[in-house]
Amino acid sequence: MAYYSIADKCVLLEQINSTIDLPTLLDLLGEQIEKLGLLDGYLINLVDASETALFSRKVHFTSEYQFLENTYAGYKIEITPEATNLSVKAYLEKRIIQADVGNATGEVKRLLELWKLEGMAAIPLIATDSRTSGKLPGTIVLLKQQGQISPEILEIFDELAALFHAPLCNALEYAYLKDYQDRMEAAAAEQSRFLQFIVEMNNMTSPDRIYDMFAQELFHKLPFDLVGFFVLENEVLVSKKISIVNPRYEARRVKWEQFLLSHPYQQNTTDGGISHTFMRNTHLLFPDVQKIKHLPMSANDQATMKILGGVRTLLMVPIRHQNHPIGVLTFFTFTNTLDISESDLILLNNLSAFLGTAIVNGRNYLLSLEQHREIERLNLVLQDKVKELAEQASTDKLTGLFNFRTFELELNRRINEFERQTDKTGLSIAIIDIDHFKKFNDTYGHNAGNVVLAGVAREIGKLVRKMDLACRYGGEEFVVILSKCDPEGIRLFAERVRSAIAESVFDTDAGKLSVTVSVGCTSHEPQDSYDSFFKRADKALYKAKENGRNRVEIA
Repeated sequence: MAYYSIADKCVLLEQINSTIDLPTLLDLLGEQIEKLGLLDGYLINLVDASETALFSRKVHFTSEYQFLENTYAGYKIEITPEATNLSVKAYLEKRIIQADVGNATGEVKRLLELWKLEGMAAIPLIATDSRTSGKLPGTIVLLKQQGQISPEILEIFDELAALFHAPLCNALEYAYLKDYQDRMEAAAAEQSRFLQFIVEMNNMTSPDRIYDMFAQELFHKLPFDLVGFFVLENEVLVSKKISIVNPRYEARRVKWEQFLLSHPYQQNTTDGGISHTFMRNTHLLFPDVQKIKHLPMSANDQATMKILGGVRTLLMVPIRHQNHPIGVLTFFTFTNTLDISESDLILLNNLSAFLGTAIVNGRNYLLSLEQHREIERLNLVLQDKVKELAEQASTDKLTGLFNFRTFELELNRRINEFERQTDKTGLSIAIIDIDHFKKFNDTYGHNAGNVVLAGVAREIGKLVRKMDLACRYGGEEFVVILSKCDPEGIRLFAERVRSAIAESVFDTDAGKLSVTVSVGCTSHEPQDSYDSFFKRADKALYKAKENGRNRVEIA
């Protein structure tokens, strides 16, 4: 026997379906569980996007163990066939898995002892009749300290899981998409800044400005004090630009620049670190030059160390184009050593490769522009998907009207609202059915039938008010809910709909065609339920068809 009454379900479903936000839905589910007062704790575990693990998304323990709630929040459980975890087994087998102090073994028994539990159960978050084919968002783990979890309790929670199943599936999918979008937007923000740098680089006509901009980008990435650019020209490595981060190093910069004008590096590994980096096409790192300054050096390197004075960390990276070296980037720190990680080296190698491409040509600009467009495309796809998920839950694709599921929820809601009103101003419904539609489809084909269905929906849509709700009930039937509408009002509305459709001509691939409709309508009466209200309108529709069709009957 169902625990929740129809009225309770309607109220709960209204709350559930008012949001697609996952934390809000989980809070609603948690409130329902706690309101029942049948358990001592629970965990709501939801599957991740890859469906390879369950994560504890909401946790509630007894006061004795509340300090563990934050620890277990976000706890990951791998989904493997051999897993003994109750939640994983319930998820994989799509059935309720129970354990108690009398039958538990291994990990489950230890868990019961740790939490001082006598009973524990994992329930799949899905309706019983959907377990063979429905998508499963996760499980609820029930915890009980005194006594076993009875079949009656399991039945209540099975019913609760069924109510939350579809909304949780949609909210979980939305959360996956939102998380992906957030990560894409964060990447896009950094990419946008970097793309701006690339655009400006590729728009530069002055070589000096290219090096200045690139030096600024390097100083932005890592705290070096000086950066030197060397490019192969006329078979020697020529200094193209020396940049500093602090003006106090200006004298060193000028002096080294002057020295390099008359002392270019040769293509010979023995001519110094810059030559070695170029010839070997690999980076060269000295974490602290002060510890190796006593070692033999080339004449150029000795002069550089003397001019720059107090060099600490020194890094040289080849500037590449299509993996071939065309120059060398040199990096110096003067005050402190710099801990350069493997990821820093990868970054600097990638940046120097881009610099090589920028020096040779501007092709990398086009590649980056394509990456930017792809990010925009993915953002649009995400936005469309989110919109599609919201529309799928409430809209009929062919006609654009609301669907049967929305009609059911909305009619129940409006009946409840109407019954609470002291000044009742009328609530009416009209069921509209296209006459002889099966014969129409058999004669003119389903394409023509679809055109007519969409056309009839448009005509209905023209006549409804903003407060009304027009739905496609199914097949060739439509239904309209009209608030603040008495019997005379619904009769006039129904007649306008009938007349408008009878006068309409629909342009189909079978030619210009017309149809008529029969309309059954009624107004809410005291003590009406959803079923009695709807059945009375349905009887009126049947009467309209019996009396010759293309007419309105009111009950």
